[in-house]
Amino acid sequence: MNMNDPFGRVEQKQQGNYDSLRRSLQDAGITTLSQAETVLQGMRKRAVFLLLLVLFLTALGVLFFPAASTLILVLSVILLFWLLVTTLNGFSLVKRYMKDELSE
Repeated sequence: MNMNDPFGRVEQKQQGNYDSLRRSLQDAGITTLSQAETVLQGMRKRAVFLLLLVLFLTALGVLFFPAASTLILVLSVILLFWLLVTTLNGFSLVKRYMKDELSE
């Protein structure tokens, strides 16, 4: 028994997420390692774009609404943290797919 997840809920959720991603990648025709690498590159590009967008909007918000700058900065940090966690989870799931389904 895992003391951090005594009822296996986290593991079940992660397995469900992986199964969903695996089905999506298979439906999209991702059947080679190079195609999976292309998916990872696309994820990186989207993450960088969203990072820059959040930073730009944060700068605009602080510039035009200086009284609310603390709130804007806090919300931006939360949004960036969510982006980081989501991106890292996505990377790990795609890499698991590459290891489980595409490696020889």
